[in-house]
Amino acid sequence: MIRSILFLAFLIFGLVTVQACTSKTETTKVNLSPAMTTIAEEPPISLTPTLDHDTTVFFNFNDNPIEITIKFPQETAYKGTIVALPGWNFPNSGWCDSTQLCEKALAQGYAIILPEMGKSIYCDSIFPETRKDWLKYPTRSWIKETMIPEIQHTFNLLLEDQDNFLIGLSTGARGAVLLALDLPLLFNACGALSGDFDQTRYTKDKLYNGFYGSFTKFTDRWLENDNAVTSIQQLTVPIYLGHGENDRIVPIEYSKQLFGELQKMGNTRSELKINPTAGHTYSFWNSEVDSVLAFFEKNSSK
Repeated sequence: MIRSILFLAFLIFGLVTVQACTSKTETTKVNLSPAMTTIAEEPPISLTPTLDHDTTVFFNFNDNPIEITIKFPQETAYKGTIVALPGWNFPNSGWCDSTQLCEKALAQGYAIILPEMGKSIYCDSIFPETRKDWLKYPTRSWIKETMIPEIQHTFNLLLEDQDNFLIGLSTGARGAVLLALDLPLLFNACGALSGDFDQTRYTKDKLYNGFYGSFTKFTDRWLENDNAVTSIQQLTVPIYLGHGENDRIVPIEYSKQLFGELQKMGNTRSELKINPTAGHTYSFWNSEVDSVLAFFEKNSSK
């Protein structure tokens, strides 16, 4: 009897001990250090261009194939990209054929993007009053929404972590400044030669009437659309303005006006260079290539 009682007591004690141990194990928590609970974030990958040679591509605008020539440095390490815009009805090849921009920029390591813009005046939108025979020419929104994204995706060019610049002559200078206004995080600086930037200064201009309609009927369009001067508060990118005193096509007052407004707004990195004898010619635009490239170098992030 005593043995039975002792055996039963021993058995009960063992069961209690096992339950106690089991309960303790189930409720134990392991505290990990912050380093063990945080997944390390990898730094963003800086993409390099996938292009290593000159190429020509076509992107559609209103069912019309638009030619874009891309020139890539062959003998110098890539350092950035320049979008070079032609004037009204000027060929995109003009920058390379009639100036030394392509030769000198490629030698410095810049890729050059040359879109064929035809008779575009770099409007962001078209209107019911826009001439129908001009509807086939690209708008500025096409550059932003089609050309740039396609080039980014296909060639790893014009990315925000790269050095990107704009240059334009005549109406292309207007386009370059407006794109700098639209995309201040994408472009480091802009060169604008012999451009006009406030269409309200000449309301009888046939080009602007052909796109916007008459000034008297559509005054708001003329004031608010595609006007760098009336949007000057948003124009934060540094602008290099070059103009000839003897320009009979686009008066020098346009560049002086824009530069004055930039100075008022504190855009002190912008520059204005006046040539006292130059006109509206490729000879003048070629003479400005070195100054524009030096301006780009000064505003490089590298």
